[in-house]
Amino acid sequence: MSIELNLTAKNIYEKEFKKSRTKGYSEDDVNDYLDLIIEDYMKLDKLLTKLKELEIENQNLKIKVEALKNSSREEKPVQVTNVDILKRLSKLEVAVFGPGGKNNDIF
Repeated sequence: MSIELNLTAKNIYEKEFKKSRTKGYSEDDVNDYLDLIIEDYMKLDKLLTKLKELEIENQNLKIKVEALKNSSREEKPVQVTNVDILKRLSKLEVAVFGPGGKNNDIF
């Protein structure tokens, strides 16, 4: 998002008005008003700078989130549950003691 302003605080500060020979504006009133405008432009400039910083931070966070999503898809850890352990023990018993169950002569 890019906002291009016609004036900067410096442009406003350096602006000189032509003086009218007949009726004119009070120079102090004009200067006071321009001071208010300059102050607003300075605030706007700070906000635009902060907005640009936040846009950059947002893009960086989006990249990190995408990288984390991709890495979690690739690296799914093997989760061993109690059911898995019991199934393995059951298969081991069958392999060691045979399909009939434990051999009581051993113990």
